[in-house]
Amino acid sequence: MDGLDEQLLALLRDDARLSMADLGRRVGLSRTATLARVRRLEDDGAIRGYHADVAAVPRAAGHAARVAIVINTPDVAAYVRRLRAIPELQEAESVAGEYDLLVRLAVADAGRLDAILDRINAWPQTVRTTTFVVLTRYC
Repeated sequence: MDGLDEQLLALLRDDARLSMADLGRRVGLSRTATLARVRRLEDDGAIRGYHADVAAVPRAAGHAARVAIVINTPDVAAYVRRLRAIPELQEAESVAGEYDLLVRLAVADAGRLDAILDRINAWPQTVRTTTFVVLTRYC
């Protein structure tokens, strides 16, 4: 990797949508030479992919909640698969400490949150849940 490669990587890091022609102009290469270098950088693994840095989309009015769950099952993966069937589920994480799982839900209203909690608590593997309703999200 030489100085031109490093310049290309820096430019792509700042704006991955730059065209090959724009990249080439900025580093003094033709579009074809730039394309060849970028493809080599991709093949070598220096460029692993391109992505959009998207701001969080504001949700419609509703409720967000974190639910800490204590479970009694050797098959945590099967339990999590059941959780994934809940459309309002945003995240599910195993955690250390008093609880086994921490899940994040985004629901339309308190009634829907209550129904989901009733559903989860009815599962025989659920020992108990503790719900934290989000009042303010700072970041």
